[in-house]
Amino acid sequence: MFCLKCGNPLPANARFCSLCGVAVRSNASSGMESPLGASSFETSGASGTSYDSSNPYAESSPSDPYAPSDWSDVANVPDYLIGNVLSTLFCCPPLGVAGIIFSIQTNSAKTRGDFEAAARHSSTAKTLLIVGLVCGGLQVLLSFRWIAFSVMFEIGSLGAI
Repeated sequence: MFCLKCGNPLPANARFCSLCGVAVRSNASSGMESPLGASSFETSGASGTSYDSSNPYAESSPSDPYAPSDWSDVANVPDYLIGNVLSTLFCCPPLGVAGIIFSIQTNSAKTRGDFEAAARHSSTAKTLLIVGLVCGGLQVLLSFRWIAFSVMFEIGSLGAI
């Protein structure tokens, strides 16, 4: 017998995978009857939590259509916090601060497991980071042009003396 999630070989009487911790079979298939009766059964999700099909107030089942297919997707959403902090310090403080706020909201949504909100806040934080860097780059470019113009004006006025 093998684990369906990770493929780890298991002994015949195993209830949980020793490598990833996923329940190998439900209580109904192991010969144990549920205290709620034969009509209810428990299955185990990817995180090892059990879901009772007869309880309408239980957590949603792993086949929830609104849940991401793999919960690691939530952990892989970038927050762009470091970039927005650097943008605040060196480029454009107003856009950087707004980017920091959206980065923090991304982390909060990731903690809640809200994939859609995390992706939305991450996208906004990325946009604010890019716009802040472009504004900072334009500011540096215009500053160098102004300095070059000022130096050329001073050199020209010295030649007239």
